[in-house]
Amino acid sequence: MATSLTHAAIATEPDAVAQAHAFELTYRAHPSVSQDPFYEIPENVSDTVPGSLLKVERETNTSLYTLAPNLSMSRFMYLSKTSNGTIVPVSAYILWPYIARDYGDGLPMVVWAHGTSGTNDECAPSNIQNLWHHFQAPYQLALLGYVVVATDYAGLGISKDLAGRFIVHEYLNGIAQAHDIAYSVPAAREAFPELSANFVVIGSSEGGQAAWAFAEKLVSEPMDGHLGTVALSPVTRLLDLPDTVAALPLLLLMLSPGLATNYPEFRSGQIFTDQGQQSLQTYVRLKGCNTVLYNLAATGILRDGWRENHAVQEYQRAAEVGGKRIRGPLLVIQGGADPIVYPPSVTDAVNRTVEVNRSASIQFHMLPNVSHAPAMYAGLQVYLDWIAARFSGQELEAGPSRSDPRPVRPASAQQIEANWFIQNQTAAWQAT
Repeated sequence: MATSLTHAAIATEPDAVAQAHAFELTYRAHPSVSQDPFYEIPENVSDTVPGSLLKVERETNTSLYTLAPNLSMSRFMYLSKTSNGTIVPVSAYILWPYIARDYGDGLPMVVWAHGTSGTNDECAPSNIQNLWHHFQAPYQLALLGYVVVATDYAGLGISKDLAGRFIVHEYLNGIAQAHDIAYSVPAAREAFPELSANFVVIGSSEGGQAAWAFAEKLVSEPMDGHLGTVALSPVTRLLDLPDTVAALPLLLLMLSPGLATNYPEFRSGQIFTDQGQQSLQTYVRLKGCNTVLYNLAATGILRDGWRENHAVQEYQRAAEVGGKRIRGPLLVIQGGADPIVYPPSVTDAVNRTVEVNRSASIQFHMLPNVSHAPAMYAGLQVYLDWIAARFSGQELEAGPSRSDPRPVRPASAQQIEANWFIQNQTAAWQAT
């Protein structure tokens, strides 16, 4: 069984990696996606058009998850495509509110694009007990009456395509993730016709880049009903990150499989030291996710000159966002103390986007003293009001605007990073 193999594998790893992987096993809804029939592709699929619905689980067993009370959940599988156009099956979940907001046009749909959860199939948010982002965004949106449609992205959850070929998650490839967002919308509507014809897209980190890329995709492939896009802490251009960013080795470890898929001449040894290649092999072999990565992405795993690697530069050029035409209003929220996404890079991407979209409504909020994921909390009031205004039909002024909010209390009085994690209740008294 996959579980016993997993435990056997981690038993031979250094303590920190083994402990990290053991922790990841505790927060899955199922021990492995391979043990959950939902992720099995239906036999004899005849329709291979992106956006087609392959299967739907109308009532997901919520006891396997740590959802906020009275929320409910569904899962579905649909067809998307990779950055090079290969058709791939993708899994997704839907988070349902107890009472939906009423805008007079079906149940209002917010399409959520998640941040980095890992790049192996086991890292799908639909198989993580707290759906990876919990109260950071999805729970908040559902509790306020929106139906949250959330793709896992290709390669997460479902590991093989219709022909049985391995699916690589094209990490930080805005084009690929924009496809996954776009094609989840018609599939969700096919599964649940009660959903509104209108929708807003919002994402954070990797998902912030994906949402922004979606707004760019709409220029050539417009979609009826799109009301606007929100990009939180978006990755805009990886190569802008200075070497001092501690997360840089971690990002490159996750990027490597996508580089190898898109550029056959690429070899991991071109950018990684021997230690880095060993870390990459361990990560892939264990099917680890973020926690495992944090314990593998040490300093000294990147070779000098990795930025000049042809595959890295070409991948970045194709996958980055910013400086391109967009369709629909765009709201960008960035933390000023973000240690992962470089704030000056986001500012530059916004400015370059404004230059080619002079009449578009582009709002930019730089949040002082706010870190990476916490921007989802600090910017909550801003983006919730903005989303509600889009569904209400409120007009936006054309052109760019920027706001640097003034916090009520100084940074020294604030909780800068989360120091907790949502886990399943194991005793009755824990719920009191």
